[in-house]
Amino acid sequence: MPRNIIHAIDIGSENIKAVCIEKRPDDSALRILGASLIASAGMRRGSVIKSDQLVPKIKEAASDLERISGIPLRHVFLTFGSPALGFQKARGRIAISRADGEIAPHDLDRALKQARPTSQVLANREVLETFGLNYMVDSEISTKDAIGIKGENLEVEALFVTALRKPLGALIECVESAGLAVDDVIPAPLASNRSLLTLKQREVGAVTADIGAETLSVAVIEENTPYSLAVFPIGSEHITMDIALGFQVSLPEAEKIKCSGALPDDSQQAKKKFASIVEARLEDMFELVEVHLKKVGRAGLLPGGIVIGGGGSRIPGIAELAKSILRLPADTGKCLDLEDNHKLKDPIWAAAIGVARLAFDEERFDRVNLKKPSVISQKVTSWLRSLIP
Repeated sequence: MPRNIIHAIDIGSENIKAVCIEKRPDDSALRILGASLIASAGMRRGSVIKSDQLVPKIKEAASDLERISGIPLRHVFLTFGSPALGFQKARGRIAISRADGEIAPHDLDRALKQARPTSQVLANREVLETFGLNYMVDSEISTKDAIGIKGENLEVEALFVTALRKPLGALIECVESAGLAVDDVIPAPLASNRSLLTLKQREVGAVTADIGAETLSVAVIEENTPYSLAVFPIGSEHITMDIALGFQVSLPEAEKIKCSGALPDDSQQAKKKFASIVEARLEDMFELVEVHLKKVGRAGLLPGGIVIGGGGSRIPGIAELAKSILRLPADTGKCLDLEDNHKLKDPIWAAAIGVARLAFDEERFDRVNLKKPSVISQKVTSWLRSLIP
């Protein structure tokens, strides 16, 4: 019997996380069939720098996941979380096609296609995701869902999530060189956002900040639709290096200090020094978030607050600092939609779990026998191939 199973892989600068997840029709929680976490190599700030080092690591993660889950791994959903990500907003306008003027789903698709930036505007970027932010009917009725409304003209404000072709293609090429077919590429900020936020937060408006080793992924969502995203080349590893320099300790020891706050010298002076080092770097990060929110007009206007994920969310006191800088409710997150107390609730898994969650939400997967080739993979092959250098 066909099973709803997805393999997702999140390739970071520090770790590679691969998961095999099943969604049962009668159960809202995701069922983890297997998970693999191995050290990464050949990546820097979310982009490939040495493919000969990365490909063997991807193979290792895939083999490990197959062994744990007992399910063959041939196709994957892949995250992309590099500063090469970006977004553009544009408008499209069409005449409604039906004689009675009632808007049908294909009218929305036509409007979004009309809004899509031209190849000249996109230049060397590829559109990964498209979202309709708002629809206007005859320049009078504003709505999130225009289907069924009658009128003559339909206008859409759309969000296009884009990525630079070269770094995106390099990552896809590494995954394919490891013997895996890429079914789809999901922007990592959107994946983390989906995993860390409740439905209520996604509806009223919230922002996620996933702090990885070398990147900070930010995504804003309102009315359950992505509003903006950004990836900055700064992460928790920068804090580790600051601690190593400040206390003259090794990087492994600095990492332990960062996560636990347990200092080799328990004096008040040492504690103040530690707090000063960590807060200075975190302030840099949250000020980047603040600048982004101001840029998109959402500073101080997100009732769902900020939820912090990634390995950097483990730093003691991080939520309180975010709250004071951003003037928003703040908390550290966990991966939702999993069984209680599951080890993968840890926010370092947010992007990998979120990829599966988004794929299940939008039914991007194939409900077919796992031994058969993926129909989705066949459909996107030409697009993915065009990105490979």
